[in-house]
Amino acid sequence: MSELFDQFIVEAQDLLEAAGAALLALERDPADREAVNELFRAFHTLKGSSALFAMAPFTRLVHAGEDTLSLLRDGGRTMTPELADRLFRALDQCARWVAALESAGALPDDAAAAADPLVRALESGETGAASVADPPGVAWVDALDDAQRRVAGLAGGGTLTAIDYTPDPECFFTGDDPLALCRRIPDLRLLLVEPVAPLPPPAGLDPYRCLLRFRALSGAPVAAVAPAFRSVPDQVRIAAVTVAPAHGGPVPADPLATDMLEEQARILDLPGSAAERDARRAAVARAVTAILAALGTPVERPAVDAACADAEALRRLVVAARSPAAPTPPMALEPAAPAPRRALRVEPERVDALMALVGELAVVKGQLGPLVRRADAGSGQREPGAGDVGRDLKAFAARLDTLVGDLRHAALRLRLLPLSRVFDPLPRLVRDTARRLGKTVDLRLEGAETEADKDILDVLGEPLLHLVRNSLDHGIEPPDRRAAAGKPTAGMLRVRGFQDKGGVVVEVSDDGAGIDPAAMRRAAVAKGLLDAAAAAALADEDAVRLVFAPGFSTASGVSDLSGRGVGMDAVRAAVERAGGRVEIASTVGEGTRVRLALPLTLSITRVVVVEAAGALYGVPVSLVGGIQRVPRAAIRAVKRAESVVLRDRVLPLVRLRRLLGQPDAGPGDGPQPADDCVLLAELGDGPVAVVVDDVGERADVVLRPMTGVLRGLRGYAGTAVLGDGRLILVLDLRELL
Repeated sequence: MSELFDQFIVEAQDLLEAAGAALLALERDPADREAVNELFRAFHTLKGSSALFAMAPFTRLVHAGEDTLSLLRDGGRTMTPELADRLFRALDQCARWVAALESAGALPDDAAAAADPLVRALESGETGAASVADPPGVAWVDALDDAQRRVAGLAGGGTLTAIDYTPDPECFFTGDDPLALCRRIPDLRLLLVEPVAPLPPPAGLDPYRCLLRFRALSGAPVAAVAPAFRSVPDQVRIAAVTVAPAHGGPVPADPLATDMLEEQARILDLPGSAAERDARRAAVARAVTAILAALGTPVERPAVDAACADAEALRRLVVAARSPAAPTPPMALEPAAPAPRRALRVEPERVDALMALVGELAVVKGQLGPLVRRADAGSGQREPGAGDVGRDLKAFAARLDTLVGDLRHAALRLRLLPLSRVFDPLPRLVRDTARRLGKTVDLRLEGAETEADKDILDVLGEPLLHLVRNSLDHGIEPPDRRAAAGKPTAGMLRVRGFQDKGGVVVEVSDDGAGIDPAAMRRAAVAKGLLDAAAAAALADEDAVRLVFAPGFSTASGVSDLSGRGVGMDAVRAAVERAGGRVEIASTVGEGTRVRLALPLTLSITRVVVVEAAGALYGVPVSLVGGIQRVPRAAIRAVKRAESVVLRDRVLPLVRLRRLLGQPDAGPGDGPQPADDCVLLAELGDGPVAVVVDDVGERADVVLRPMTGVLRGLRGYAGTAVLGDGRLILVLDLRELL
């Protein structure tokens, strides 16, 4: 069942995500019928799907949620913030269980203990519980034959819950479905359906009247069975009954179960690689454990795992477990699971391999340019038609360039995912955090359909959560302060995504109190980041940027949300490591806007090739704000610090040779030019002028991170190969500076 189990994991994740969104919508508008229906469908589908596997706590919890939503849908309960909290906690627990199932293949050991308080919380306050005071007549239970006892798991006697349900003859007109109610009985062992009175001839049969009685046995306790019949308490009697052992010989083995177990043993004998056999053993162990548990002869999973070493060992275990002394009821039938959705899922490893090939192709394509130049140079007068070779190579190069571009675009599209992947958790985060802080916040998400590389989304997720938490905790004021300031009591938080200049941009803005530059200056002085004179000289926009300084915070106290001064610093570090930048703008009393600008993909990096001390280096184009020649006389020096005026701004100037520990240019390097080649590096704290010896081509390269002993080398993002085969080091200017 491994493929079915994997499909359950994928569908459960989608259903939990959809349920969370529907619950948020329902809490905002309790009259939203579509939201409650979607939420009910999600719980119902999870219940049916989970029942296929040995995960009773999971099934019990979603069943309790389904019952609660059924009452909510029928008007038996009303949506309140407290009920929403309980349903959210149930969804959160299910999400943790799904994660455990995905990683370990089984629920945690404490799953039953974790489910109990959640189930009780959902069931508390329900109305119309089925009557359990009057026990049903048990004569029909005592009259069960041996076959029915085996089906119910009572061949050796035992205690079960008996249900005697006689529906109202007009139940169809009141919306009841007796059979559906019976199928909701947890751990249903036996269901008998019989007419209340002799049926009339077919010609006189009224199909709109219910003439049947339903009698059932369940392995669940009375308290777990009663909620299934809360809508018909006057038509059902429920009680625990104890049944004496049946008389007779040993219980015969069930043919279907025997065939299923024998098939599992045969699967172990199939040929295949070591990896395939290991995967089959794990699948067989899960199947055998579930089958034996359903037959009432459970075996500990370690014993099954050990027996799956070979087919004969497994057969011996099954024979020992299903000895004649043990009752062997057949597997109980559960409601049919919904048909799995058909979807094409591409493994990330395959897409990554395709992107690696595209990168190599781009490198090979780059080698064609030098060949074309060589063909042109050698066409001279050596032989007729040599010039045609150059023209043909040029045409071929142009065509190859187009094809590589198309292939790169197609491969990149495989990796693109919508921003909704990182936007979807935000409504729940805002709802819970605002509720804890006693604030009312209106969240608006825009541009969730904008696409970006999956690696970019991985980078973006955590910074986005930091920014939203900061807006909720520090930015948006409590309702009373907003009202005093003449603002609506509900704060506005907007998260917007869009593509811009070949990259993706995400903006987080609020209409809160904003950042006070004066408070930032005072905090910087108090923390020793700046002296009083330097702080006073800061422009307001530079003072606001101090929020990105490591360890900086203006919060008066530390909470579980913020106040330790690591959030905004972590945001900038994560975004800049991915080749992006962070911008912030704030107005006191009006709000704050933070912009995260990231490249569209991390698979292929465009670099500017620069030279320093005779070696070639790459600088990501995303960091380059311009390149120009600057007369040496225009560079001002104060001791060893240098500066230059570029674009009407005084900028610090550094020399790449010194950053890399190389000697300055001297007489041995030949005649020195009258001006320096300056690269304008756009960094998070402002632009910096970097002097290089020379600037070469721009190239698309595949950036390969440092490995081995070079992994910890600071100042380098990785290595890359140019089109002509030369190896370059790609610089991490932020770290160097």
